[in-house]
Amino acid sequence: MTTTGVVAHLVLVALLGYLAWLTPVLSARSVRFGVRVPDDRIEDPVVRRETTRFRTGVLATAGVLAAAGTGLILAAGIAVLPAAMLAMLVVWYLLYLRANRVITAAKRDQDWYAGVRQGVAVDTSLRNDPPRFPWAWLLLPVLVVAATVVVGVLRYPDLPDRLPVHFSGGTADRFAAKSVGSAFGIVFVQAALTVILCVSGVLAFRGPADVDPARPSASARAHRKFVSRLGTALVGLATLIDLGLFAAAWATWAARPDAGLLLPLTIGPVAVGVALLVVVVARRDRDGGSGEHTGLSHRDDDGNWIGGVLYRNADDPSWFVARRFGVGWTVNIGNPVALVTCLGLTAAVVLLGLFLPFIIR
Repeated sequence: MTTTGVVAHLVLVALLGYLAWLTPVLSARSVRFGVRVPDDRIEDPVVRRETTRFRTGVLATAGVLAAAGTGLILAAGIAVLPAAMLAMLVVWYLLYLRANRVITAAKRDQDWYAGVRQGVAVDTSLRNDPPRFPWAWLLLPVLVVAATVVVGVLRYPDLPDRLPVHFSGGTADRFAAKSVGSAFGIVFVQAALTVILCVSGVLAFRGPADVDPARPSASARAHRKFVSRLGTALVGLATLIDLGLFAAAWATWAARPDAGLLLPLTIGPVAVGVALLVVVVARRDRDGGSGEHTGLSHRDDDGNWIGGVLYRNADDPSWFVARRFGVGWTVNIGNPVALVTCLGLTAAVVLLGLFLPFIIR
């Protein structure tokens, strides 16, 4: 259905545009577009100007893609949707990289770190008294997956000999013979994503804290609050994605060539889950510290980062470090063992994705 495709396009553009617009607040307090800055430069005129330019570019791009993508979908169908999403991601990073370069140049030319006392702070209590993970929340995604399995098992005997396994704009365009693989392929994806997101939530409680040496006590407290909310948000995201995948599985089990009405039920929960996760990330540095300030600033470690997103430090034995943008960790590409291991795992996931359509036939 063309109308469903247009709605899906507009929802995805709005979601990506929202995430991109929030980029300036999805980083630690002393990191602006991937550039480490001292405390007295966090609100520097250059930073404010680049933030305005970045957000203006994001809004303009989202508007152009919304209009152009809608026209292309009406003319050529929903097949153009992935290209529109890729274009949004590419422009997002190019705008981010431009801001990164401008702020880096201003920092260098104006010598922002001249006379700044740099330091490192750690929270040793995280090892002895780590935040408690909300294990009871794991029941939510597990129950959704279990319910999906039960419904699938009950419906399996009555399923037709050929099942829709791919939908374009809400209309089935590829079918496969009835089998456990074709009937429960989405359930396998559901279970895998649940494990990945829930494990990520558990690991968030074990990750190192980026303690601000200017406000060590306040930032340590903020970190504990943040990881507690983040773990809950990741489990919530897993639950909402599972609900969306349940709708997709139902479309397969219903064996309806036209399942356009189920598309909002698939995308909607995912969009809500992502939005909640972004809110949690954006609020991670809200503890002001009640005037606490030691006079120290974070070390200027920009030399270890490429483009504000890739970490490379051969002297750091860590496999992973906290991202400078968003949430989670990024691999230390300066560590050969970590790099080879991650590339191998990535290759395995890609190969699984390539061969999955053949497995569920």
